[in-house]
Amino acid sequence: MHLSPLAVLIGWIPLGIYFFRRFPVRIAILLNFFGGWAVLPNASYLQSSDPFPYWIEGVCLPTDYFLTKATATAIAAIIGTLLYHGVEFKRFKPEICDLPMAIWCSVPLLSAVAHWSTLGENLFGTVYQTIAWGVPWLLGRVFFSDRDSLLLGAKALVTAGICYVPVCLVEIFCGPQIYALFYGYQPYRWVGAVRYLGFRPVGMLEDGNQLGIWMAAATLIAVSLSLHPQLRRILGLPTGLVAVGLAMTTLLCQSVGSILLLLFLLPLTVLKRGSVMRASVAILLFGIFALVLFRMTNVVSLRELAKSNGAVHSIAAELASVGRQSFGWRLARDESHIALALREPILGAGRWNWWDSSDTRPWSLWLLILGMYGLVGLVAFGTILFWPIFRAAWSPADRNDADSNNIQQAFVALILMVALDSLLNGALILPYLVLIGGVASGHFRLVAENSVRPDRRRLPSGARH
Repeated sequence: MHLSPLAVLIGWIPLGIYFFRRFPVRIAILLNFFGGWAVLPNASYLQSSDPFPYWIEGVCLPTDYFLTKATATAIAAIIGTLLYHGVEFKRFKPEICDLPMAIWCSVPLLSAVAHWSTLGENLFGTVYQTIAWGVPWLLGRVFFSDRDSLLLGAKALVTAGICYVPVCLVEIFCGPQIYALFYGYQPYRWVGAVRYLGFRPVGMLEDGNQLGIWMAAATLIAVSLSLHPQLRRILGLPTGLVAVGLAMTTLLCQSVGSILLLLFLLPLTVLKRGSVMRASVAILLFGIFALVLFRMTNVVSLRELAKSNGAVHSIAAELASVGRQSFGWRLARDESHIALALREPILGAGRWNWWDSSDTRPWSLWLLILGMYGLVGLVAFGTILFWPIFRAAWSPADRNDADSNNIQQAFVALILMVALDSLLNGALILPYLVLIGGVASGHFRLVAENSVRPDRRRLPSGARH
């Protein structure tokens, strides 16, 4: 007999609130968001017999489900913070970096102005996005805007990866069974599950691609922390050994996109010369901007390019020969929906299932947002990701503070990984917004001016920072 996903999501709210009473506020925030994302059901899905229920989107966007792991963890966090640490919000002052998030949370209402028939759906979308996106961002801005708190957040992210190593190993050999064992129906657990060695794991996440990013991101940050002179161990394990173990597990997960992103971005975490790092980031950002521009306008069809360009055709043929055709499949799905998305280019269609006139949906989060909220929503989403990169890469903490700069570089690589992954996948790990919001503040001193007062309660073992 399975646990009721709805009952578990409801039950998490008082448990999450208890974390804020029991632990220091930063520990409680990280435990609530990362722990909740790791163990909670995604939503109370309506079961379908279709082996590929493409219409079920990720919980990062508002759809037919309100209570998801995104909203349950955020509700617990905001209530717990206000009950036990509300005084800290008096120190918070909104800055220009908060404007993109404010626009993102209100863009459903802006879209409703253009489409009054969608007013009810867009009121729902505003509430959903404010809770699921606005809350972790706000808590990151308030409590994770200095070096020490970001270091704690980095350790939590790595710890979340360590805790998922047994889950990955079990499902690599036994198949994606754990979610079904506890909660029943999981729409994408068998999609692309069969791999070269056993299976691609899913755990309690939304699909195998998301688990791949979860492990790759933990590896990325662990490598950076292994270079930290004062951080020798995590959960009692040598940091270097942790990084190696997470890297090996990421490879075993066999999520090709995640592995390629990890290999591609890993050098950013170890570059010592700031000018080289900033040049690398600038090139990557330009590449992402160009790719988004070409993809969202269909100026260049990658399918046609693969047919006409010998080099691109060879790469596509090589991927197909080893059974990795999902890359081309996703591009094809997106290209077939671009014209539909651009019918309402400014504020979008105002509906989450704007693609429902076709027999499938786009797979890129960027394109899903363009069709739903238009260029206004797309620019807001992009700025949420890219503003922290600019603040971290072009506002170094201190020329003599190598530790802070290493942390900044690690989070720059993390955000780039999220941005690149969302070009091909329609989901996003929202707990990362806690850390992205902290990076967006641009305060990388040892203790930020708006940092919370030290909690006098004794920290649990392993939580000191």
